[in-house]
Amino acid sequence: MKAKGGAFPGNHACAHEGCGEAGDYRAPVRRPGSSFAAPSGPPEWQYFCLEHVRAFNAGWNYFDGMSEDAIWDAQTPYPSWDRETRAFAHNARDGDMRVDDALGVLRWKTATEVRATSPLSREDRQALSKLGLPDSATLAEVKATYRKLARRYHPDANKGSREHEARFNALTEAYNHLAASASFAKTASGR
Repeated sequence: MKAKGGAFPGNHACAHEGCGEAGDYRAPVRRPGSSFAAPSGPPEWQYFCLEHVRAFNAGWNYFDGMSEDAIWDAQTPYPSWDRETRAFAHNARDGDMRVDDALGVLRWKTATEVRATSPLSREDRQALSKLGLPDSATLAEVKATYRKLARRYHPDANKGSREHEARFNALTEAYNHLAASASFAKTASGR
């Protein structure tokens, strides 16, 4: 049970060699996700006194021993870049007003309005959103937008930089989904 100040009082001795103090502060034995950590199960902890846990924390380097790609994956913001924030999500509940829009300028849609006006699947709408296109986009607009964005984010266009690789992969995945989607093709051809 964690106590005030981050302490875990118990029957632990300080893990620092030669220290006789009580080990009330825990620290990881191994970096989470490292090749040395167990693949499943609870994390392993070691316990230190306050002085030695401070020294341990000062020397702790989460990225120690990781490859450049592993560090990139741990730091990248892209795993969630394509998700809408809750305030703008299409799965909002009926009557869930986030902004008092008395003039109707923002024209918020609830989940039922989106479903009623759009024959597209949720995946189709997400793919269109990744490309920055409205639900009314045609296949020609999808192709043109994809080509424009692919030229901007392709690693070859960025001197081999991996900075935009995740964005490029998400765009390609969205384009491939829309190109193979029967519901999008049916809707786009009707326009």
